[in-house]
Amino acid sequence: MGVVLQCNNYEVIDLGVMVAADKILQAAKEHNADIIGLSGLITPSLDEMVHVAKEMQRRGMDLPC
Repeated sequence: MGVVLQCNNYEVIDLGVMVAADKILQAAKEHNADIIGLSGLITPSLDEMVHVAKEMQRRGMDLPC
């Protein structure tokens, strides 16, 4: 997904794999992100994505995820 976005002139900050929610949200804040994109191929990834979304709500972040 990141490559497709970059090829269409979007700036992508790729944090890598197995990144903690706190690090994702901190990077979004530091880079003044317009959106946060997450991806995963296995069921536990979905659980982590839900955790990131809940943490965003807890912090009052209203970025699309």
